[in-house]
Amino acid sequence: MGVTVQKAFLCWTLVALALAGTAAHAADYDPAHCQAVAGTLNIFWDDVTSGTSSCTGIEYTDGSLAQAATGSITMTGTSVSNPSCIGTAAYAFTQSSDRMLLAGSDTQDDVPMTLTLSPDHACYVGHWIRGGADFVATISAAPFPQIIVPTPTLDPRNLVLLAGLLALLGCLRKASR
Repeated sequence: MGVTVQKAFLCWTLVALALAGTAAHAADYDPAHCQAVAGTLNIFWDDVTSGTSSCTGIEYTDGSLAQAATGSITMTGTSVSNPSCIGTAAYAFTQSSDRMLLAGSDTQDDVPMTLTLSPDHACYVGHWIRGGADFVATISAAPFPQIIVPTPTLDPRNLVLLAGLLALLGCLRKASR
C-alpha cells in the first residue's frame, strides 16, 4: 500500500510541475506589450525582478527590417520611453530554422537571451537576467521570416500541458486498478 501512495504522489508532483511550467511561460506574454512594438524591431521591456511588473517601457532600436527578413539581426538601442528603469544596449539575434526561437544576446552587457514565439505567433518573448535583475523582452515577429506552411503541431508549451494530462491519466488508471 505504501508503494502505491508513493507512486501516486510522484505522479501528481510531475503533473503539477508540468502545469506550473506552462503557466509561467504564458504569464510572460502580454498581447498589449506585443501590440506596442508590432511590425517594428523595438523592444518592449517589463521589469519583473520583484515577481510583478514594476516598470515597463519601449527601447527604440536602429534595427533594419531588411536585415531581420534574413533571419539574423544586429541592432542598437537609440532611446527609451521610460529612462527611470530601462536603458539602451546592443543586440544580436538569429532566428531558429523552425522560426520558433530568437537566440542571441545583449552584446553590450554580455547577457545571453533566448526568446520564444508567443502563442499567437505575433511576438518573441524571453528574459534578460543579470545579477538580481529580471526583465521580460517582447519583440515583434513580423519583421522575421514567417512559417510558410502552417503545420498542425502543438506549441512547445502545450506539449508540456499534454504531457501533464497524459501523466494524470496514467495516475488515474493506476489508481482505479
